[in-house]
Amino acid sequence: MRHYIAMARNKRPTVPPQVSSYVVDSYVRLRKVSKEEEEQNKSHSYTSARTLLGILRLAQALARLRLADVVVREDVDEALRLMACSKESLQEDTDKEYEPDKSAKSQIFRIIKAMAQSGDRTPRRRPRRRQKLGRGPARERDMDVDSDEDDEELSMVDVRARVMTAGFTEAQLMDTISQ
Repeated sequence: MRHYIAMARNKRPTVPPQVSSYVVDSYVRLRKVSKEEEEQNKSHSYTSARTLLGILRLAQALARLRLADVVVREDVDEALRLMACSKESLQEDTDKEYEPDKSAKSQIFRIIKAMAQSGDRTPRRRPRRRQKLGRGPARERDMDVDSDEDDEELSMVDVRARVMTAGFTEAQLMDTISQ
């Protein structure tokens, strides 16, 4: 097996002109399909020059597996099939009914996330403290290093109350926060 892998790594398959034109035609066809899907809002990916390079690299890798010096149309066809399967897998994920994780940690996390997104926050209150000054380049004390901005954050009391109301324990909340 190691010998086979070493031999395959040493291969540098080339793409002959007739296969190259076939790759370009296939790429143009993919671009048209991609544009049509984009117009119908069905597209989850974009066919770009990187896609063309990906097809070429896959085809060369397949030729390498065969220990061939030249890429053939079948290699390109298999590379295109692999790309199509990859894009279909993206479509399948969106078609499926998403079932969220039912673990306690995930549910508590979703509660906290919903609180943060809904703006269920309390103003953050910090005690007024004197502004610290740092040392400047010539060791003078005139640079501002600590600025008191009024950020808003979730209150732990509110989070705890919401999580407890949902039927979870404080230990589960603390375990979720520590993760």
